[in-house]
Amino acid sequence: DNRLLLLCQNEVRNISILGAKQRISSLEEDGEWLEALALALDHYENTVKSQEDRQRVQGKKDTSKHPEFFSLTRSEDEEWIAKLLIRYFNLAVDNAPEADPNSTFSSQSSSGGVSRLDLAQSHFQMLAGVCVEFCVIVRRFDLLFGPIFRRFLSVNRVSVFLDVLEPYVLNDKLNYIAPEAMSHFVEHCKLTNGIAVVERCLLHMDVSIMDFDSIISLLRRNEMYSALFHVFTRGLNDFVTPLEIILERLFDVADEGDTSKKRSIDGVSHTQFEKFGYKAILYLQHCFNEKSFPQGTDLQPEEKIRSIRPQLLQFLQQESHCLSGNFKPDALVSSEPVGHRALTYPYMQLLLMVDARAMLDTVSIALDAPDSEFMNAESGFESIGGWEVEVGAEINMAKASRDGKERNAGGPGPERQQIITILSAIILPDENERNLHGAISLSKSKTAVNAFLDFMAAYLTKGVVRANKVVTYLIISRMVDRFRSASSADEKRVSQKEILELLTALPRNAYEPEHALRMIEDAGVHRAALLLHQQGAAAWHEGSEGEDRRSHHFTCAISCYLGDHDPNFRTEVFEYAKNECSGANTADDTDAKKLKHALLLKIPELVNLDAILSAQLVAELYIEQVDDVVAFLGKGEPVSQFKLLNAIISGDLSKVDVVSASVLSANLSMDHHQVYLALMASLHPDMVYDYLSTHDNYRPEECLKLCQQHDIADASAYLLEKMGNVSSALQLILQTFEGRMMSLKRTVRGLSTGLNSRSSRRFQLDFKKAEPQISEQESKQKKEVEGVTRILIVALDLCERNSGLKASNSEQGSQLWFNVLDRLINAKGFLRLSKEKPAHAEIIVSVLSDLLQLTMQRMVSGVPLSDLVRKVTTDNSGSRLGELREMIMSLLRTYGHETGVFSGAIKVMNQDVKKMEDLSHASKVRGCSIRSIMGKPLSRGLTKNTVPSNFHANNNGLLKIGVDSDATFCNGDRVLKTGVNCDGLASALDRLHSRRKPSIESDEIGSERQTVAKLSMHSVSEVSYYDGQSSESAMYSGLVVGNLGEAHSYGSLHWIHSS
Repeated sequence: DNRLLLLCQNEVRNISILGAKQRISSLEEDGEWLEALALALDHYENTVKSQEDRQRVQGKKDTSKHPEFFSLTRSEDEEWIAKLLIRYFNLAVDNAPEADPNSTFSSQSSSGGVSRLDLAQSHFQMLAGVCVEFCVIVRRFDLLFGPIFRRFLSVNRVSVFLDVLEPYVLNDKLNYIAPEAMSHFVEHCKLTNGIAVVERCLLHMDVSIMDFDSIISLLRRNEMYSALFHVFTRGLNDFVTPLEIILERLFDVADEGDTSKKRSIDGVSHTQFEKFGYKAILYLQHCFNEKSFPQGTDLQPEEKIRSIRPQLLQFLQQESHCLSGNFKPDALVSSEPVGHRALTYPYMQLLLMVDARAMLDTVSIALDAPDSEFMNAESGFESIGGWEVEVGAEINMAKASRDGKERNAGGPGPERQQIITILSAIILPDENERNLHGAISLSKSKTAVNAFLDFMAAYLTKGVVRANKVVTYLIISRMVDRFRSASSADEKRVSQKEILELLTALPRNAYEPEHALRMIEDAGVHRAALLLHQQGAAAWHEGSEGEDRRSHHFTCAISCYLGDHDPNFRTEVFEYAKNECSGANTADDTDAKKLKHALLLKIPELVNLDAILSAQLVAELYIEQVDDVVAFLGKGEPVSQFKLLNAIISGDLSKVDVVSASVLSANLSMDHHQVYLALMASLHPDMVYDYLSTHDNYRPEECLKLCQQHDIADASAYLLEKMGNVSSALQLILQTFEGRMMSLKRTVRGLSTGLNSRSSRRFQLDFKKAEPQISEQESKQKKEVEGVTRILIVALDLCERNSGLKASNSEQGSQLWFNVLDRLINAKGFLRLSKEKPAHAEIIVSVLSDLLQLTMQRMVSGVPLSDLVRKVTTDNSGSRLGELREMIMSLLRTYGHETGVFSGAIKVMNQDVKKMEDLSHASKVRGCSIRSIMGKPLSRGLTKNTVPSNFHANNNGLLKIGVDSDATFCNGDRVLKTGVNCDGLASALDRLHSRRKPSIESDEIGSERQTVAKLSMHSVSEVSYYDGQSSESAMYSGLVVGNLGEAHSYGSLHWIHSS
């Protein structure tokens, strides 16, 4: 009987082996119900569920949770486990505490208050949790929504049961609720103001096993349209009927007058019309984006996706209200539509009344989908004549096309043009349609009209639809208004780009060009106006524009270029003018002349834009009328005339275009240069001196008068010098120098006294970069210092030009230098610095010190040191040494600097010479490969013969290496020809292959010794050793056996004379 007896010391133990049912029954008898239920669940997991998992067919849908399968035969264990739960549940309900207020416990909370605990409520919450958890695990929904649910209902605790169900559904543990329980669940959520909880729960449930009739009726009755969309699309694969249902409710709300209420501006729907309308639009957006609503997951399969858009678009474009067969109204509906249902295109118009821009954006998603299919989409709109179709004709075409099509799943959608025509008839109706109810309200809504115009602009730009001239003009007007209202430069740039793209896509007969051009020019959309003017000028070739009209468009196009904000774009006007006037786009010379004449009126503006490009334009188009162009510029503002002449004469044009500069310079006369000089004297007097010192195309007398008239001291002095009056020129410069020093003193007086010597160093003559932020007074002081420096440099230039090499010129030049030096030394006196504030005087002294240093640097090249020392010591013999300190120190620093420069130059020269010597030596010792001499290869072995006579005669012979390592013997400047006494070279060449050995041989003829010259490859050290002029250690030090030594006589033959 499955028992084990154990004999212990004091007693006998009985151990029984019990099965799962016996153990659970034992716990049940002991009253431990929760432990018994937990053990029952473990038994179910280990036996029943594991067997079902092994028997389940992979890939087949599990429908065991559907109510229709609850009555199927189950195993004995499943029935036994279910009865255990029912026994526990009945016992717990029968013994539940009563809901008596006197039976509640009171406890002190942490906040100091008293909290009451309802024992009955807590008991049933625990009991509902146990039942739901147990039934979910064992999948006994027949028990959960059968006897358990009805018993909670009978004891009036159904609300507790439903509250426990909610987290199980939201956590995807429970995906089915029976219809009866669902009805109570909805009513319970409505009482607790949580109807949205029901929709959230339905989104987590398996709608494919629901009772559709009851659940759909329940959802419609409680206006839970998000859940309704989910049930239809997931459970019935129907995407049109739920939209129809919510729109029918929207019609009822609109007929109740909800559309006239003020709309919210905070983005929150405050009316039912907004609430239902935006939900319908959001549903359409999800469907057009191939997403499920409201989860936002991807729709599957692909065939379903392709059929959704055409079905929804065909439903929306219905011209009259018509209920589908799938829709069952809650009440009887009149056969004749009334109210908003009587509108033309009621569904589309109703959603446009909710939010026109949001609805049009939704339609755009469908029209722009990459895989969208539209009827007759392949036909396109290639013919320009299609733009002449009027709105009425388009509507008739749309009606005829629509009448011949039936709504079907998977078929192509309506034409884009058809949808555009419907939208246009709703928002911008013509006179025949303005009596339609609702159309007038939308046409008067500025928001709706602007949204439609923006929508139309995008598709007109793409070229997939067309519109009549009235609508097109309204679209252009809308885009121009957006350009006007743009608050930033980036927004204006984007708006202008959109207008350009639209006008480029539209043919000229799609709108009235003159009206559009006038509107665009008034708004300042320069590039769009430029496009229209260019199209107008091009239309002249077609005979639709007159010649004068073409010139007008041409000049206006130039104005559009000049009015643009982009500098790079403005410069494109020069290329445009060249192309138009050079004859490339004209039929004959007469037209070119008219355009050139029109362009001449714009020359001043072009010169002000870019003088160099304008000069190039003049060189290309007006080379024969340069005088006329300059004269025409002189009639207006002188600035443009000066800029053009300056670009040519100053050399700026030659840096860019040498040809144009040379051509224009050749066409400029002396009068032009004189005009240029006069303009320079009045506009830029500081440029006159530089011009006069670098050019000679002017009349000195007239220029002197002009410079004196404009008080240009440096230029006047230069002209006086050029005319021979050097002393007067220098005197004028020095007077100007004194005047500018006085002006500097007055400027320094205006500065605060806090400036010290460090701050004054900002304006020293080393031209350091000024600090980023300086006061206006400091900027003025800097300008004055620069003016003083400039006039001093002019005086120093004069002295240098008049310091000659001759004695007389040298003395005169030295005196000029001394005059400038005297004026600098005496500057402290005539400036009366002793009476100025110390801070101000310190600034001026610092400036004078820098000027003196500059003068000394320039004097050292033109004044002998002895004259300069004599001048300083003689003129200041009675002065104290401290007064001469600054000048002497400046002199010593200058000459010390000169000495340093010369020393550095000598050092650099010595380094260069040493480098050249090293390179020369490296070239000499570098070896070269010789494979043949005078055409005879060295590898063949040559016989010994007599050396040629000319080979003996000259000791300065050279071997010149030519092509392919072939050497030629040269006797001085004469090359020894091949075959002329060349055999004598053989004996010398043979020695190239022999080892080194002394080659000094003596041939005695009688008592007389004869010296014989022989070819040798010995180095100088070896020859010295054989001659006895060096020791053996010096000879063989560093000598490598088997290799030649140093090659001191590379390229020449060394001769050894033996006596």
